[in-house]
Amino acid sequence: MKRFGLAVLVLVWAGCGGEQADGSQSPGGGSGNVSFGGQQDIGEFRGILESGGIPGPETLDANGFFNEHYAAPPAVSCTSPICLTPGVAVGRDWLIGNHQATLQIAVSTNIDPATLTRKPLNLVVVVDRSGSMVQDQRLEKVKAGLKTLVTNLQDTDRLALVQFDDVVDTLVPFGDGLNRTMLLQAIDNLTPRGATNIYGGLEQGFELSKEAFSTERQNRVIFLSDGLATAGNTVTDSIISMSDGFIERGIGLTTIGVGLDFDVHLMRGLAEHGAGNFYFLEDAAAASEVFTDELDYFVQPLALDVRIEATAGGGWLMGEQLGSSLWSGSTSTGSMKVPAVFVSSRTSQAPDPNGGRRGGGSMIYIHLTPTGHNVDGKVADLKLTYRLPGSTETITDTVTLAYPFDPAEVPTDTYLSTPEMAKRFAMYNTFLGLRFATKAYDRSCARAALNTTRAELVKWNTTHEDPDVLADLQLIDMYLSNLGEYGTTTETTLSACGADNPYSDDPGYYGYGDDQVMACSAGKSSRGFVFVLIAGIAVMRRRRRS
Repeated sequence: MKRFGLAVLVLVWAGCGGEQADGSQSPGGGSGNVSFGGQQDIGEFRGILESGGIPGPETLDANGFFNEHYAAPPAVSCTSPICLTPGVAVGRDWLIGNHQATLQIAVSTNIDPATLTRKPLNLVVVVDRSGSMVQDQRLEKVKAGLKTLVTNLQDTDRLALVQFDDVVDTLVPFGDGLNRTMLLQAIDNLTPRGATNIYGGLEQGFELSKEAFSTERQNRVIFLSDGLATAGNTVTDSIISMSDGFIERGIGLTTIGVGLDFDVHLMRGLAEHGAGNFYFLEDAAAASEVFTDELDYFVQPLALDVRIEATAGGGWLMGEQLGSSLWSGSTSTGSMKVPAVFVSSRTSQAPDPNGGRRGGGSMIYIHLTPTGHNVDGKVADLKLTYRLPGSTETITDTVTLAYPFDPAEVPTDTYLSTPEMAKRFAMYNTFLGLRFATKAYDRSCARAALNTTRAELVKWNTTHEDPDVLADLQLIDMYLSNLGEYGTTTETTLSACGADNPYSDDPGYYGYGDDQVMACSAGKSSRGFVFVLIAGIAVMRRRRRS
C-alpha cells in the first residue's frame, strides 16, 4: 500500500510520494514525511556559509532543517485515510554523550494523489514593485519566476496579476480563460517605483480571489515582497488579521521573500496562516524552481478538524519540542490542532541526484526524561482524530509506544523502535550540534560542537550511508572552514563551554549570558561584517549549490 504526505490548511503539510531514495516503493506504504508549512529548508543558513560567513541562531530553523532530509516512515497496519507514524529512540546524545530519549511524531496518508482529479486554479499573484526591487535585480528574478508559472499553468486555470508600491493596481483581472500573452506582457512591463503598501496589495489580491471564489476550483494567492510595510496600514497584527478573514473563506496564501530586507516574521506568519509555503529567492533559477514547485503544492482537501494528542507514559516526562510552532503541552501531555488537511500532489521527495534536496517533510521531536517510576512500560499514548469533508463522523487512530527496558539505563546500542528511526536519530542530533554552534558566543566552543557532531555523523554514515547526511557533513565542513578563516583554530572541550543541557533553547546554557550570545550573532547590522547575521532572518531557499 502506498503512503503519501499531507498538506495542512493554516499550516500546510506538503506531502511526498511513496518512493525511497533509489526510486523504489518503500514496504508497507511509502512516505509519511510531511511538511508543516512555512520554512521548508535552511537556505539562508547555507547561503551565509557559502559566502564565507558565520550564521546566527535565528537562521537555523528546526522545521526547515528536518524538511531537508528524506526519511521513510515505518510501515503501519492503519488503513484509514490518514494515520500516525511515530517512533522512539533511546541512546546517547552526540554532543556530550549523556542519556537521550526522543519521541518522534509524524502523520501519513493511504490515499494516492494520482487517484484524485486536480481542480483548476483561481490564482492571484501580488507583486511588490516598490523602488527597492531595483536592487540586486530583485524584480528581474521575480519576472523570471512568474514567466515560468504562466508557462506551466494548465489551460483550465485562471490567473490575475496585482502590482503594488504605495499605489495598488490590478494589472490583469480574472478572465473567462487563461490569456498567457496578456499575462506575459504585463510581467515584462513591471518596473520598480514607490513605497511598500503591503496591506493594500495583499487585500486587493484577496478581494479578487474572493470575487472569483469557486468550490469547483482551488483558490489561492501568491504574495511577493522585498521589504517592510512603509505605506498604508503598517501594523503586522492588522495585516495578519485582515489575511485571516479571507483565509477562513478557504483562500490559500503562499509568501515569497526577495532580498534580505523583508519582514521575515510577517511573511512566514502569513504563509503559516494561509496553507502555504515560505520561500526565499536568491536568483532567477531559484525563482523559476519555486514557482514550478508551487503548482505541485496546490492540493485537494482530505480531512477536517485534525488533532494530534500525546500523553507520556509513567516512566517519562516530556521536555523540549522541535519541529512545529503549533505544538503545545506540558511534561505529561501535548497536542496540535489544525482545521483541515489536504493530499499533496507532489510525486516524490527523494534526494535530488543533481545535488538539490526535494525535502523530506517535518518531524516533531520531543525530548524525554526518565522519571524513575516506569509503572506501565509505555513511552506515550498517541491519538489522531479528524473527519472527512462532508461528514460529521469523527475518525480516530491511536498508537501506544512501549519501551521494553529500564528508561533510566542507557542501552549499549541505540534502541530504535523501527529501523526507520535510525536516520531520524541522526537528523535530530545533527540539528542539536549545529544549534549549539550558532548559539556559542565563544567560537572555539562552536568549533568543539561541530567537530564532535561531525565525528559522530561520520561514524553513523559508515553503516547508514545517505546523501542527505553527506550534505550535512559538507555543511559542517563549510562552517569549520569559515571559523578557521576568522582565526578560530583553538581547540576546547564542550564541558568547558557549559554544554550540560543540549535540549534547552536558552542561549545561556553555553555558560554565557543571553546578551553576550545575541551580541555575537546579531549585535551589528552592517553587512560589512560577514560573520554577523541580522537576527530574525530565517528565510528559505529551494535550491542548494553543490
